[in-house]
Amino acid sequence: MDVLFKSIDVRDLLSAPDLDDTSSPLSAPDLRLLIDRLDNHSQHIKSKVQEYIVSHQSHFSELLSLSSTSVSQSLSLSSQLDSLLSLLSNDGHPIDVEINSILKEIKTTVSNLESKKSQACVLRVIVKLSKNLSKVRELMQNGGLVEAVKLMLDLKRALRIDDKEEREKEVVVYELLRGQWFICFEEIQDLLVKLMENAVRFEHELSQIRVVFSSSVGGAHEIQLHTVLEAMDMLGILDYGVARTADLFMKFAIGPATNLRAPVSFVEESFGSFVENGQAILKIIPSSDAKMEDVDGKALFLRLTTVVKFIYRHICLQSGRWMRCFGKLTWPRMSELIISNFLSKVVPDDASKLADFHTVMNTSSEFEIVLKE
Repeated sequence: MDVLFKSIDVRDLLSAPDLDDTSSPLSAPDLRLLIDRLDNHSQHIKSKVQEYIVSHQSHFSELLSLSSTSVSQSLSLSSQLDSLLSLLSNDGHPIDVEINSILKEIKTTVSNLESKKSQACVLRVIVKLSKNLSKVRELMQNGGLVEAVKLMLDLKRALRIDDKEEREKEVVVYELLRGQWFICFEEIQDLLVKLMENAVRFEHELSQIRVVFSSSVGGAHEIQLHTVLEAMDMLGILDYGVARTADLFMKFAIGPATNLRAPVSFVEESFGSFVENGQAILKIIPSSDAKMEDVDGKALFLRLTTVVKFIYRHICLQSGRWMRCFGKLTWPRMSELIISNFLSKVVPDDASKLADFHTVMNTSSEFEIVLKE
């Protein structure tokens, strides 16, 4: 593009020999020559300009587009500025009042959304808790007692059964769900107690205590005794669940074993194991010799040891924890019977009987050791 900016010397376009004389006029041929050469030079410049524009067409297009966009934006900005100035100058509706109104509306809308979101979360939790309560009943009917108890314990924590101080800000429906939880608790407790009663029963006609390691109640079929005891223990009702069984043994086994006037003996029979559908029987056989004396208490403690070992093996299924619970229900009454029916009657009233009493004390100590084992 240098041709556009280079200066033109007219003298270069003329062929007159004497061009230094600026006062001499140009002849007609020189003028025509000058015109022709200026025209050629002009055409040359046009050609160069055209070539330059063609070779830089994209650049010129971008430049024109940018110019057009800038103009449009300037016009839009000018229009917005006019609107803003018009709004600010409107005395009937001050802009700050409208802005405050809009902000309050936004704040109210956000608050409502958060409230609805919180309510939706609470509703989802309530629906889940309600479904889990229904699932507890399904598990009970299908024999899934351990799973039902685990779910009950989870619900106990979720419903804050033992945490009354945290209930003040709860919705009312939580109290209704807690009511349903207590109903489920009573239902599963009653089911476990019935299963325990079916598993351990006294047969009067045969004078024996029968323990079956698998029992059924309602829709709960073939529930293992171990499962029943485990569910009771997890639910925290083991002492309540085995209380009637403890009473049964006190009445039909431990009580007769401590009755020295009509002593009995015991015979144990077992079939299978507690992991199978087995059973165990403790036969109670009246003694043929009612006048038999038990001076040192060995026969008494042997009978009691037989009963205690039967309970440990076939009722508590060799669980020390369950046996301790059973012992708390029976030992106070058992010890009272031992004292009243035997020990109180062998207390020596003269020195000659001290040796026999010492033997009784040794036998009693050995029995206590057996109980601790």
